[in-house]
Amino acid sequence: MLSVIHRTFNDPRDYEHGVRMAQVSNLVVSERGVFDAALTAIDAGCVWLQGGSDNLARTVQIAIESPRRSIAFLPDWQVAPTITSGAEFGPGDVVSFGRNTSHFQRTFGPFRWASMSLPPENFEEAVETIIGRDVVDPSKSLRMKPSAENLYRLRQVHREVNQMAFSGETALDHPEVVRSLEQFLTVAIVACFADGTDEGRGSGWHRHQQIMARFREWLDNNNNRAVYLQEVCAALNVSAPTLRRCCEEHLGMSPMHYLWLRRMNLARRDFQQRPSPASVTVIAMKYGFWHLGRFANEYRSLFGETPSATLARYSPH
Repeated sequence: MLSVIHRTFNDPRDYEHGVRMAQVSNLVVSERGVFDAALTAIDAGCVWLQGGSDNLARTVQIAIESPRRSIAFLPDWQVAPTITSGAEFGPGDVVSFGRNTSHFQRTFGPFRWASMSLPPENFEEAVETIIGRDVVDPSKSLRMKPSAENLYRLRQVHREVNQMAFSGETALDHPEVVRSLEQFLTVAIVACFADGTDEGRGSGWHRHQQIMARFREWLDNNNNRAVYLQEVCAALNVSAPTLRRCCEEHLGMSPMHYLWLRRMNLARRDFQQRPSPASVTVIAMKYGFWHLGRFANEYRSLFGETPSATLARYSPH
């Protein structure tokens, strides 16, 4: 029998915590509107499926800690590309993030994603028996461009399992059906590794990746307070021009703009958690917004409502 969990979210922090197979943090919305997201998780034997969607442009940090080997992809050709680890990730790509690696991702509007994973021992056995070659180093992140046939099969099986699970298909209660499905999913995953990988990265990219990994770790250790460019550069021991190049490569924006967006999102999170209208000024100043009129205008421009409207929406009645 399959296990199915489906959840919806309007709080970015809850959405972060709902994603499995990765530690997702510091989701920073960069587009006007009210955040809306959904996650679906399905367990088909040893194969785990997951899919998610969110409606606003945003940046997010991703850290891979699970020993399971997973692949992530876009569920169809209509999903707009993202910037992931400083490179465009589009509908023709599949990525397998290495264990103990970290990544930044930026989206530019409504976004949908899908993933599947296997325990390491099942993955190793499947690679050796299905494609007959050495197991991929689990510490390496791999970017793959599967054949049209293999990519179609991957998307199709992910979509069909979701449809069957949500329709309450009784066949999925039969253990032999689940075992057969598990085998089909495993082949679809491993086939992507048979098509070759794109690992062409220069020394400059690897240095920037290391800087951004330290940036992510430092932000995680300071995730409840405002931070500014000078202290970030000092903590990372990098110059402002170097950090700017890294952020423009991985986030598509300057570090100053990213840190401003981060402060705005932290303020919004507090507004959603505190019911008193008097706290608008207190919270704005807590995150370094000293010009309160400008803060209110910029907040409304970014989120589509005033700070007081956010408070009113989340206040108990």
